[in-house]
Amino acid sequence: MTQYHFLDDSGDPGLEGKASSSSYFALAMVQLTERTPLPDLALTRQQLHLPSNFEFKYHKTTFEQKTLFFRTVRSLPFRVRAVVVHKSGLPDRYLTLSGQELTVEFIVNLTLRSSPLDISDDVLVIDAAKRAFLWRLRVKLSQECRRLERVRSFRTIVGGDSSRDDGLQLADMIVGATRQHVMGIENSHYRTFAEKVTDLWEVGIGEA
Repeated sequence: MTQYHFLDDSGDPGLEGKASSSSYFALAMVQLTERTPLPDLALTRQQLHLPSNFEFKYHKTTFEQKTLFFRTVRSLPFRVRAVVVHKSGLPDRYLTLSGQELTVEFIVNLTLRSSPLDISDDVLVIDAAKRAFLWRLRVKLSQECRRLERVRSFRTIVGGDSSRDDGLQLADMIVGATRQHVMGIENSHYRTFAEKVTDLWEVGIGEA
């Protein structure tokens, strides 16, 4: 059965910001069984007296809105795979990569850390991804799947519009909370979905 994986990022992938607030870059991939509007998000909007088309974005919502959001989606069946990059500790092999190349590298590696039984011939939806980025990602992932003699992870990789896609809004909220958790800034929201996290990979702490 086809699974849908919604991917978003938090922070700046560029390596010039290693000593700033962008010294942590995160990606999160949220796995759902369908690409449809989520009743849990509709309920949260109603409870918060927000418009039915309100877009949940982690860094634009209040603490109270985040708290109700994560409490409401707790019962939603989803799984999370995430990577948080500590730029200051990145191994040398990453330091020559552009922000786009670094993002592609970690999407591919995060995907291939999973079992082929978990991700195989599925659909990946990436927030606001441009055509050139999608092409680069498809090529890199196909090369790695062939090298590992592994069935392709995704039969379709597309860009999406988070303002109209609840799966991407969930991914945005998840990746924001995960990055805050790893940075040691705020943990309460991450704890509400921690049991759904099948992989939290930290790069730049010890061996990547």
